[in-house]
Amino acid sequence: MRSDPICSSAGCTQYNHKKKKLGYDINYFVPNFGEDKDITDSKASLAKVEKEMGYKFDFPNKKWKKPKEVGYTKTAPFDEDVVDTMKNLADAEKQLDHTWKIE
Repeated sequence: MRSDPICSSAGCTQYNHKKKKLGYDINYFVPNFGEDKDITDSKASLAKVEKEMGYKFDFPNKKWKKPKEVGYTKTAPFDEDVVDTMKNLADAEKQLDHTWKIE
């Protein structure tokens, strides 16, 4: 049950790809020139505005981290599109003799 019938006990060696040169260099040295000027300017601009306004911006805002959960009721008066969708679902479940479980 745990053995792959395509491979031998030596492993799957019959399907190895041939090794050939890619035609371009890889794993080459990339110099680090430091932070980009646009990033530095953006940080300086933000610091200047925070100082002028006397307010420290909160990014990301701590109250945004957990999305608000909306509890929809199943008994409220629904829009006609929702009513049609619910009817179509009930008709399909009856025709297919299968109940779709919505969690």
